[in-house]
Amino acid sequence: MIVEVMNILKNLIIITLLMVANAKAEFKTITKKEFIDRNIKALEKRFDLVDTNKDGKIDAKENEAYKQSIINARKEQAKRRAALAKKIDTNKDGKLSKEEIENFKKKQNTKK
Repeated sequence: MIVEVMNILKNLIIITLLMVANAKAEFKTITKKEFIDRNIKALEKRFDLVDTNKDGKIDAKENEAYKQSIINARKEQAKRRAALAKKIDTNKDGKLSKEEIENFKKKQNTKK
C-alpha cells in the first residue's frame, strides 16, 4: 500500500514538472521594490477574496470558508492529476515511463 502511494506521488511530481516545463515562463531580473509591489498586490487580492462581506476584516467564518475552498481545490487538482496519470499510463502498470510521457507529449503537440 505504501509503495503504491509513493509511486502515485512520484508520478504526480513528474506530471507537475512536465506542466511547469511546458508553461514556458521566462524569469527576468526583478528589483526588491518590484518584488514587494507585486507581492503586496497579490496579498491585497487574497485579502479581498477572503473578506467576503467586504468589511475590511477577516473573521473566523470567512477564514474557515477560505481554508475549505483551498482544501476542495487541492482535492480537485489531485483528482485531475490522477486522471491525467491514468491517461498517460498506457500499459496500466501504475507507473509512468519516460516513453509513455514522451508519447503523451507528442500526442498533445499534434493536437495543436
